[in-house]
Amino acid sequence: MFSRKHYINWFSLIFLVISIIIFSSNIQLLKNDPPVLINNLFGSILLIIIFFIVDKYLNPDKVDLFIVSFIFILSFISYFTFFSFGFYLIFLLFFFRNNLKNLFLSFFLIFLFDLIIKYFMIGNYSGEIFYWDFSWGWITLLYLLSIYTGWMVADMQEVYFSTGIVIFFWSLIFLISNNNSFINSAAVTSFLISIPFFLSSFRRYKIDKFLGKVYKDL
Repeated sequence: MFSRKHYINWFSLIFLVISIIIFSSNIQLLKNDPPVLINNLFGSILLIIIFFIVDKYLNPDKVDLFIVSFIFILSFISYFTFFSFGFYLIFLLFFFRNNLKNLFLSFFLIFLFDLIIKYFMIGNYSGEIFYWDFSWGWITLLYLLSIYTGWMVADMQEVYFSTGIVIFFWSLIFLISNNNSFINSAAVTSFLISIPFFLSSFRRYKIDKFLGKVYKDL
């Protein structure tokens, strides 16, 4: 699992350890607000489960009740967590890559559901679907990175790993560019979000001299 050629496994382990260190060393910032930790960790795990189910069982060429429900859940998670739209972008581009019409329809529905949820639940805690007080330069760079990565990934291992990387750098930039204690606690919490994605990107595989790399079921 960690031989010389298991590049994604090795990088996942490295970023996993760094994320845990940053989160653990700043946990004092979060002691007064445990619901934020629970919401974000639960949201991250739920997102991975949803990605797995959608990739395994849903048809990207067909917009049905299940696809619409999946998109609604993305908007719902975004409302109760620190998740930005960029965290979903890689999977959406990967899943709908052969059907651009459904891809753009999914974007429209996410924005629509986000507005509806915020309208009916105004006054509750709300994350930002687009940004966390970043400059437009950082916002543009992070979304371009997500878009490029979304078109380049080839399988779900790369989707999980790339999503973890985007969340990690999103969090790191947010942490080092702000001095506000509340904002820093949000950034530290977001490192927690990346951890389940790095864990999900670990894969065992064997080498077949005729078939090349063949993944084993976990």
